[in-house]
This record gives sequence, C-alpha cells and structure tokens, in this order.
Amino acid sequence: MPDEDSVAVGRLLNRLEHQPSGDLWEALEGLLIVEVECWFREGFAALPALARIAQSSGERDRHQALDLAAMIVRTLHRNHMYDDLVRANSEAVADLHRLAEARLTASGHRALTTLLQDALAFAGYTLWASISLDFTDEHYHVGCPHCPTRLAIVIGEHGRYSAFRHYNDGDTHRIPLKPARPEELTGISRWMHDTAANGGDMLLADGLTYLFGQASCGLCGSTFNIADWLEAENSPHQPIAPIVARNDFST
Repeated sequence: MPDEDSVAVGRLLNRLEHQPSGDLWEALEGLLIVEVECWFREGFAALPALARIAQSSGERDRHQALDLAAMIVRTLHRNHMYDDLVRANSEAVADLHRLAEARLTASGHRALTTLLQDALAFAGYTLWASISLDFTDEHYHVGCPHCPTRLAIVIGEHGRYSAFRHYNDGDTHRIPLKPARPEELTGISRWMHDTAANGGDMLLADGLTYLFGQASCGLCGSTFNIADWLEAENSPHQPIAPIVARNDFST
C-alpha cells in the first residue's frame, strides 16, 4: 500500500473514532478490502481501533466495525505476512470475538451464518469462517485420503452424497453421506450446530451434521471424516503457532 494510503487509513480511523459516518466507512473499506479480503499491513494494524469503535459506538457503527474486522481476520487462513501484528493485538481480537458472539446471540435468524462465521474468525477458526456454508446447494471438492480420486461432496437440496464429477456426465458413483449425530458432536462443531439450531436455522444446523459427518470413496471404498480432511487439505503445510487462543466457546 502506498505511503499516502497508509496515512489516509490512519486519518479515517481517527475520524471514525470521533465522528463516524457511512461515507468514512466506505472510504476505509475501499482502501483495505479487495474482493472481500484484506492483504494490507494497515488492515491488521487497524484491529485495535476497530475494537475501540465497536465497543464505544452505536449499533450501526458497531456492526460496521465488526464486519470490517472480520473480513480482515478471515484472511489469516492463507495470509501469514502480518501474524506479528495480530499477535501484538490479541487483546483487541479477543474483544472483537466477545462482541461478535454477543451480536450473534442477539441476532435471531438475521444473517445467522455470516454472524456465526464472524465469531469463528475472531476465535481462530478461519477455515470454517471462510468456506461457504450454503446448504441449499453446497459443493466441496476433496481428494480421497486413501487413493488418488478427486471427490465432490454435495450437501443440499439435490442430495447429500460423495461422487465423481465429470464435465459431461455430471455426478456419478454417488454414495450417501453419513451425518454426525448432533449429540455426539464436540468442541467447535457442537457449538456451530447448537448455535444454528438455537437460532432457528435448521437448514444450517442439518447441513453441519453432514459437513462434520462421514463420506465414502466410490473407487476404493474407504470412509473418512469430511471436516477433518477438508481442514487438512486447506490448512498451511507448515502451520505456525496459534495467533490467538482458539476458543471452543460454550455449549
């Protein structure tokens, strides 16, 4: 980011702390966010100011601050250039997590998936905060952990199955997924499911039982945990120490 943009970010944050407005938020997001992601050092450095704004402002500006901070933190799943800034500002991230969880609890069914993923991002679960959870028609692509087959995992109105996906033939060798039993989920998967169910979003809650359930490979016949393998395939090959303490929330 050019130096003049860095100075502009600082000025915008200062103005937002004292007299926030929609135009200022739009200008700040325009400097920090590219295609719903942040790749700039200034974004991660802005987390303490965003936490202060979220704690001291009215409802509209609290939502703006949390939304922007969550977009910044989600990038941590792939971008480790500025981990030092996030570690240095772990207290601010913890404050943002607390506010995001409180907002989620008070939201009812309004944008529950997005608000749930915001809370996950601040707690360090950046993969689950980043992937799509649209269980009207969700598709994931993973390699079988036991053979070279690439599988499509489908969770939605068209079915819940693993399959071979071909350009011309569509999904073949479909094998139904085995959902997890909600009462057997633990840790973050249990929190995600129970939050969705308690918020009245049964489509999300039901889809999560499949995401955290089992799939089978139509070629070798092996069975594997979908979420575990998605996380293994999509996490850095050389994981760094946790930036903030991962929080399993309360259940």
